[in-house]
Amino acid sequence: MASFTTVNYSLRPSKSIQRSLVFEAVQILQGTLDLNEMVYIGFGSIWFTDFQMAHKLLNVTDMVSIEADAIGYSRAVFNQPYRTVCVRNGSSSEILPQLFETDAISIRPWLVWLDYDQALSEESVEDIQLVIENAPPNSILLVTFNARGPYGKLPQRPNRVRALLGRVVPDNLSKDDCNDENLCDTLADLTLDFMKKVAADASRPGGVMPAFRLLYRDSSPMVTVGGILPAKGAASAANAAIKGVDWPSFISNKIVAPNLTLKESSVLQAQLPDDTPLDRARVQSLGFDLEEEQIRAFEKYYRYYPSFAQIVT
Repeated sequence: MASFTTVNYSLRPSKSIQRSLVFEAVQILQGTLDLNEMVYIGFGSIWFTDFQMAHKLLNVTDMVSIEADAIGYSRAVFNQPYRTVCVRNGSSSEILPQLFETDAISIRPWLVWLDYDQALSEESVEDIQLVIENAPPNSILLVTFNARGPYGKLPQRPNRVRALLGRVVPDNLSKDDCNDENLCDTLADLTLDFMKKVAADASRPGGVMPAFRLLYRDSSPMVTVGGILPAKGAASAANAAIKGVDWPSFISNKIVAPNLTLKESSVLQAQLPDDTPLDRARVQSLGFDLEEEQIRAFEKYYRYYPSFAQIVT
């Protein structure tokens, strides 16, 4: 396979689309829940792409970026995009408990995005549990992790998933559930089940309402899942938003956006929206060529396609 079909040297379109869908969903929640003075907490790295979106799209001012690497921390401080971004040096397991004790933000709703590059691990599962047990009412938790990595060879994968997520994993979880084709879906659904169980075990008022399920792939298959931690009495409003016809962030199919040049995406975008679906012959008439699957993906997500060279980690 030619490298241009798997590597995009200017942007990662599926990641960018996933990010846009998440922030569109949170914008819907802003019209439903009391999210005034929301705080954004994440892993900004040196790029801060999601932080800039939180500020521009959600009008979030106070933000905390967690950076464990010493050099990465120095560069993150240098590159922080706004005065109100606080970069904290340490692991998430070290910094999150400190944030729960920070009076200035401990009673305000949080939007927490634990955007891991690596596979789901014991440490990330502990972070999920920590946030669900301690985050303020009306907070939103998102978790992203790699569905490729140290989950073991296929015969060992069900036991590895069970070791990570515990009792929510059914006894009859099969090797087929954990093969390369199905592992993304399996991990997404079981991680959401784990979140609900943590909230129930902690007797959290409102529990966790699953609201985000986005699978995507640029170079590696990735999982983003998450939920709302509604305040007591806010669950019905949150549920109405999630069940609404316009809710964008709970989808069954993977986002696999084609790697297009800026010229290609601009030419295709100029053909849309259209009641007549694009097809390969029509694309060829525009001067280039794509597979039908790539055309369908662009049609579905073109509104979220990045229209500029975007550098993300």
